[in-house]
Amino acid sequence: MNDYLEIKLHKNKPAQQFRCTLLKREQGHAVLRYVSDEPSRIADMHIEPGSATIAHYWTHRPYVAWRMFDRTGRLIGTLFHVCGAVHIFEDHLSYEDLLLDIWIAPDGSVRILDEDEVRDCAAQGLLSDSERHRIDSTRRHITELQPEIIAGLAAFENADHHNVRPPSSPDQTQCRR
Repeated sequence: MNDYLEIKLHKNKPAQQFRCTLLKREQGHAVLRYVSDEPSRIADMHIEPGSATIAHYWTHRPYVAWRMFDRTGRLIGTLFHVCGAVHIFEDHLSYEDLLLDIWIAPDGSVRILDEDEVRDCAAQGLLSDSERHRIDSTRRHITELQPEIIAGLAAFENADHHNVRPPSSPDQTQCRR
């Protein structure tokens, strides 16, 4: 079921590609689902193998949003990636990662991540003035409006046909990162 390609373009390292399952694609918006087969970390938070992510991409928003769930379907948190251009095609999408991430825990607490990467890339001339402005304004937007943004994401997940729980067997895994 890994029928859709996500391409993450970085400012400070090579692009990454991931095969995922497309849940929804319409003009300007796509939703992908993937299940992790390896442990990972977001800052100091450990993400267990078998966790599932419902990832939203918009061509008209300055961020992408990942809703992350443990293997039982319990929400781990929401990760926003500030981004530049997002392009959505029939068989793949790409987005330009602008380094800054914002983690929202289930209790609503906010953590700003990777500010050091933003500073380093800015000092190296890898970020334009307009990209730095986009990062700052998007940080303010997300931190101020995160309850409303997350409510919209949760509405999609609560639809009967979009189960966020990981599949029951390895051959049903829907994306590998």
